[in-house]
Amino acid sequence: MKDKKTFKLRLKREMQWYSFLIVSIIALVLLTYIPMLTTIKYSFYNTRILSFGGEFDGITNYKVLMGNKAFIQSLGNTFILALLSLLQIPIGFILASLINGLGRGKLQSFFRVSYYLPNIITGVSVVLIFQVVLKENGGLLNDLLSFLTGHKVTIGWLSDARYSRFGATILNVWQNTGYAMLINLASMQSIPTEIYEAAEVDGANSLKRWFYITIPNMKTCFAFLFITTIINGLSRFTDLFIIGGNSATGRPGGSLQTLLMYIYQYSFEYPQYGMASAGAMILFVLTFAITMVNLKMTGFFKKNND
Repeated sequence: MKDKKTFKLRLKREMQWYSFLIVSIIALVLLTYIPMLTTIKYSFYNTRILSFGGEFDGITNYKVLMGNKAFIQSLGNTFILALLSLLQIPIGFILASLINGLGRGKLQSFFRVSYYLPNIITGVSVVLIFQVVLKENGGLLNDLLSFLTGHKVTIGWLSDARYSRFGATILNVWQNTGYAMLINLASMQSIPTEIYEAAEVDGANSLKRWFYITIPNMKTCFAFLFITTIINGLSRFTDLFIIGGNSATGRPGGSLQTLLMYIYQYSFEYPQYGMASAGAMILFVLTFAITMVNLKMTGFFKKNND
């Protein structure tokens, strides 16, 4: 009798845990897997409404996209902006090295928090700030360049198609470098101090210790930051959408239209859901491929096999 009560009590407890798990699984299926499968299906159909109807077109949507000049331009813009966003990794690493050199204390905490603050500001607020900083006439950056060069500088960092990618990169790097700094600093401080002490005894100066101990031990951190930064770069939308005047055309001159904005345009402005779904699948495949290549290069799979 006692064993029966114990079994019922244990079963009741386990069912409570399973109930939490079931809710999570249902949410995952409804919000992730079903939309993903629906997107795959739509990418092979010529459909303008969100339904399971439409005419099966095979890979026609993919062929049309590959021959579409605007799509190719948005694909190029996406890669350029994603690659430029990688600047935050070396900048974050250098800042982390300088902050780590301060020693653990209030001063280090102050700089750590100060550099991370931009990361928690909303994208809309950051764009509004930088629309003032990067303004063509009277912008802080142009005024600084005018002061340094002795000549009047009037570059439209966000309004001229020739410079807009650099302006958007300045904005992105300023907002996200704090995150890269924090991850670099955490990884840096996890390196055993005994290694540095042994190198110091052997006569290695601080620069040599930085090159031959710190950097080699940061490979996993760099790989993680590379993947997260590239994924964030490939999925940029909000800031570029606002810069373009709440338009997915990527103004100025389509120079800031990313693949995600192109997908948005075909989803809500035209709409052609078959084309949008094909674009989404291409973005997914590219992101997945880049992630796998990076993991392969960093020896991730080799470590797991060992």
